[in-house]
Amino acid sequence: MKLRRTLPFLVFAAALVTGGAFASPTDDIPMAGNAYLGSEACLDCHESAELHMDFNVHMRIESFEVQGREVGCEGCHGPGKLHMDESDPEMIRSFAAGEGYGDQVCMECHATKNLYEWSASTHSIEQVECQTCHVMHKADTPSPTRACVACHPDTVAQMQLPSHHPVREGKMSCASCHDVHNSREFNLKTRMRKADLCYTCHQSIEGPWVFEHAPVEEDCSICHAPHGSVVNNLLVANEPTLCLQCHDFHFHAGYKSAEADEVDVGGFERENPFGPQGMNIAFTTSCTGCHSHIHGSDTPSQTTPSSGRGLIP
Repeated sequence: MKLRRTLPFLVFAAALVTGGAFASPTDDIPMAGNAYLGSEACLDCHESAELHMDFNVHMRIESFEVQGREVGCEGCHGPGKLHMDESDPEMIRSFAAGEGYGDQVCMECHATKNLYEWSASTHSIEQVECQTCHVMHKADTPSPTRACVACHPDTVAQMQLPSHHPVREGKMSCASCHDVHNSREFNLKTRMRKADLCYTCHQSIEGPWVFEHAPVEEDCSICHAPHGSVVNNLLVANEPTLCLQCHDFHFHAGYKSAEADEVDVGGFERENPFGPQGMNIAFTTSCTGCHSHIHGSDTPSQTTPSSGRGLIP
């Protein structure tokens, strides 16, 4: 019980330590004789930035929301008096390409705003900065998908394949499945198995089933390519090639059928349109023609070798 009571405090303390690991926005700016002037003074010279400020979320932040910090332009760029008096760009924090400030200033506010995993994320390790994806001075920041295109052209190409999630149609975005700020595998928006993320939309496949198909419980990507495929239903390969990665052909596939147009099956006359190749074609073309409940079933299959686990309704 004691640990349960102290756990929230420990989490809060860790968040403070994480935020403190980033440099202060004024730690490399001369402070002697410097002062905060307000955003109006900045916009006298930086007219292009003024065009979008009315609808910019950073410019709508009030001082009571960030106690102990400045708001407006100087909340990120630091005090501007020396910069304005001397017109010296070295006297103000600049985020121009190559300045090397990275994400330090952003993390001063955002490290404790659900971005506490950022420093351990793939994007941070690869030195992708906040401004690589985010446009600070504009109200209309790029959509999640547009921001991802420049660095992930291979994934964008997969989304152009015939079978794909409806990303290019605008019904989904990369952010539907990925959180680029977290440190989990593939930046997926799940703390559980990868399959659990798929089940947020595909609940009918989740089960639980009396007779389960192992890949469904383990990882959907064993059979499916999430970003796109030339095969229907986002499958990584067509049938029966996909199934043969784990299963053997039915022994019936090697049998030859009768040459007659009709054959006796269990006392019933059945058409035999493919002649001697009938068995081969039937058992080597489409596994789901018979095993239709491929994700799982509560009904035992009426087949002896499978002990009811053949996923045949």
